[in-house]
Amino acid sequence: MRATVSALVLAMALGGPAQGAEPLTGYFISFEACDAFQSKNRRTNPGDIQTEPRRAYDMIAINEEGGDFFQVRIPDAPVTSARWVSTACGIHAIPATDSPAPQIATPDDRMESTENLLALSWQPAFCERNPSRAECVALNAGDLPEAGRRLSIHGLWPQPNGTFFCGVPTMLVRLDTARNWRALPAPEVDAETRAALDFAMPGAQSLLDRHEWIKHGTCYFAKGGADEYFDDTLLLTDAINDSAVGTFLADRVGQQIETRDLRAAFDTAFGSGAGERVQVKCRGQGGRVLIREITITLRGQIDPATPVATLITAAPTQSPGCPRGILDEPGLE
Repeated sequence: MRATVSALVLAMALGGPAQGAEPLTGYFISFEACDAFQSKNRRTNPGDIQTEPRRAYDMIAINEEGGDFFQVRIPDAPVTSARWVSTACGIHAIPATDSPAPQIATPDDRMESTENLLALSWQPAFCERNPSRAECVALNAGDLPEAGRRLSIHGLWPQPNGTFFCGVPTMLVRLDTARNWRALPAPEVDAETRAALDFAMPGAQSLLDRHEWIKHGTCYFAKGGADEYFDDTLLLTDAINDSAVGTFLADRVGQQIETRDLRAAFDTAFGSGAGERVQVKCRGQGGRVLIREITITLRGQIDPATPVATLITAAPTQSPGCPRGILDEPGLE
């Protein structure tokens, strides 16, 4: 026991990997100021050392395979330069000459998802609670007028629920779960898709598209990758916004609407029974009940040759959700 403790103390003093840790090479790039612990278990931090945003540190180890703390070297830190930093604080960067960076698996022989849930947000309601987001600053300043009159993309989610992160490296899953979306790779889409997505998904200003692709899009298994995944999402969203549903909503901004009336608008637009595939989600805000999102179940392969009405009416039904809510206007209450 005495020899083991001595070896551990010596390793810490020299900045080497702690006992039981998995050695790593490369660098830790910090994205924010985070505590750098001498002991991650006791949360001791001599000198109250924190990482500096956008700075690279020599990587030493991770506490275990798939663990939640990196051990990094912080020069001039008192007691020991080997400090533990949460993996959610930044990213492990490997020089190109060392080993390849993590890659998301390419679509395999599995069929493209035919059981999906489309989530569309009402952006003004989202921005009531998130006014500092870049897209919300723009919306409330009047710079995104269309986002105050039509449904915006949240995501297209392969079903069943829990179908997440297909072929995604553990490191990227951790970054996504910690909402470090700026550290995620940008989806590979062409210029036309990028422009359409920036219009239809205001949250892309806060990198929502990176999150949606990593968590959900990788399980869609489109042969065209992210570009096809987002093209299909845009096709569905445009069809709904350009239908009687879009007209119903645009004519009622600032008013309270009944869920049964919105479902009836889906029946008008996409055929009898379409409304039964729609669920409305609401949120309390300052004494009001706001409609924040709707979800629509879909069954079948999504492509331009398949009518959206066919995809909706073939899908499982949903409970209606909240019975009524206000269709919020842009601007804070």
